[in-house]
Amino acid sequence: MTIVTLTEQTYELLRRRAEAVSQTPDQVADQLLRQQLTPKHAYIEVVEKAGGPEAVIRGTRVAVRHIVGYMRLGETPESIVTDILPSLTLAQVYDALSYYHDHPDEIERKIAENTEEYAKAYLREKLGEEGYLRVTGHLAKPA
Repeated sequence: MTIVTLTEQTYELLRRRAEAVSQTPDQVADQLLRQQLTPKHAYIEVVEKAGGPEAVIRGTRVAVRHIVGYMRLGETPESIVTDILPSLTLAQVYDALSYYHDHPDEIERKIAENTEEYAKAYLREKLGEEGYLRVTGHLAKPA
């Protein structure tokens, strides 16, 4: 861990922002610093979603992980904008790929979190085995 010293005024701004978004000042500071210090991607923004922050193509709901997924299925940037997501431009797709190459761990984690196996494990952890079986229809409801 590294310590950064802030003025009282700056820390107060940070504390207020953290309180407004239900995070710690450390979490907000980390996000803000990453946004300012990482390479800029004109077509990509990181938005807060139910599952946490996710990189998407600005002005759309298309996640960078979706573009990576299409590429892994054998699509090309050209086929993505022509056949799959015609509302996108090649520049947006290439910027998504560039973002992926700048942040591979982040995107790979999001890809891993969006699998059936991950969802099952998450439900089992949160609901317990009996709750999981009930929710998935594998346990009969009591009469």
